[in-house]
Amino acid sequence: MRTLMSRARRVAVAGAAVIGLLPFAGCSNVKEDLLAAEDPDIITPESANSSEGADALRIGAMSRLQNITAGGENTWLLGGLLVDEWKSSDTFSQRNETDERKVQENNGNVMGMWRATQRARISAREAIVKLEEYRPNPAWGIGQMYFVLGFTEMTLAENFCNGIPLSDASTGEVIYGPPLTNVEVFNLAVAHLDTALTYLNATDAATVAVRRATLITKARTLINLARWNDAAALITPTLVPTTYQLLATFSLTTSSNQIWSLNTSAKRWTVGDSLDKAGRILNAIPFASAKDPRVPVTGTTLGTSPAGAGFDTQTNFVYQTIWGRTDATPIVSGLDARLMEAEIRLRADDYAGMLTILNALRATPVALSNTYTPAAMAPLTAPANKDAAIDLFFREKAFWTFGRGQRLPDLRRLVRQYSRPQTAVFPQGTFFKTNTPYGTDVNFPVTTDELNNPEFNGCIDRNA
Repeated sequence: MRTLMSRARRVAVAGAAVIGLLPFAGCSNVKEDLLAAEDPDIITPESANSSEGADALRIGAMSRLQNITAGGENTWLLGGLLVDEWKSSDTFSQRNETDERKVQENNGNVMGMWRATQRARISAREAIVKLEEYRPNPAWGIGQMYFVLGFTEMTLAENFCNGIPLSDASTGEVIYGPPLTNVEVFNLAVAHLDTALTYLNATDAATVAVRRATLITKARTLINLARWNDAAALITPTLVPTTYQLLATFSLTTSSNQIWSLNTSAKRWTVGDSLDKAGRILNAIPFASAKDPRVPVTGTTLGTSPAGAGFDTQTNFVYQTIWGRTDATPIVSGLDARLMEAEIRLRADDYAGMLTILNALRATPVALSNTYTPAAMAPLTAPANKDAAIDLFFREKAFWTFGRGQRLPDLRRLVRQYSRPQTAVFPQGTFFKTNTPYGTDVNFPVTTDELNNPEFNGCIDRNA
């Protein structure tokens, strides 16, 4: 099949919409329908004014979704670097200051993350306009774009400060948006995900796949809004089976999994730990040294690492072995649904119910990539009190969702929803590259390139 759009990479995630739906991965007719479109080298306004052009825009938006997850250095990686999932083994100041929690507004890597997420959002809006006019059927295509729209808005609110401008250029005219609070952006995401669901009532495999992804994303957004009961109704095992996955896929001829690229291959990122040569890192989970089967690694943080040194030649290198160069990565999954159900039980003080869900996942682990499934683990014991239950849940979730963009939002929620001070949640101690204390950032600033927006004058605040 010929590639679409001006970037060959864009085909990869379009396939993920099907490949990620494990129950019908073998239905070639569905896959062909998802991918079929003409192949112009560049999508011009004229070529977009057709059924094939509209579908090409849809596939392009799906590629941009991949780029802001495992396909690029975006919120999944940089968010994990701001917290405890990753450490910088690089020489670039942009990565080092992110690891130190002292992110500047002109940080070039964060600028790229900001632009990529906004581009994915606007690409979905552009596709919606053309799909509604030229390709209204099958309806799941429009629903899929509203899912991407909601997912990108959720991602912005989970990772950036209060004061997020949402401009629009989907109709060719730039309409600048004013800064919005995280709550306002989360609510907008919920509205777009609700719209997605209105297009996803059919029972064919493609529609079911997009509906499940939308339900998971809406539930996650509602939990960010502290609407746990509303979230619970969306993610029952009947609606979202544990085995469901929407996968970002990669190949040698399209693009590489960037978690592998920046960690295993380039050695610019190393797996985080709770200690390093500067001493103990308070609040950090020892991903590199815990020997947990959900985060298999090679290398050690201290001593002589079998993996050698990182790109900077100074930092001990540790690399994850969940994802290789072409390994698929879940964007959303049934595992996420079960973990949200467990947190909903936690919020209801049903610690036994929470433990039942967590132990079921440990007894029958789900695949974390298309090539890696962790071994079964011993059951957890009951927590002694509420604080212990909170600690237990977020530690379990951290290992299950390592590298997939959920750790920073969870730490922000521990401050915002569980009333914990950021000094008891985010990494504390001495940053190993500067021998100075970690900073106080709990999110990313909207970067200076947004200052061309006359409605925007900087973050409203940097609160969790």
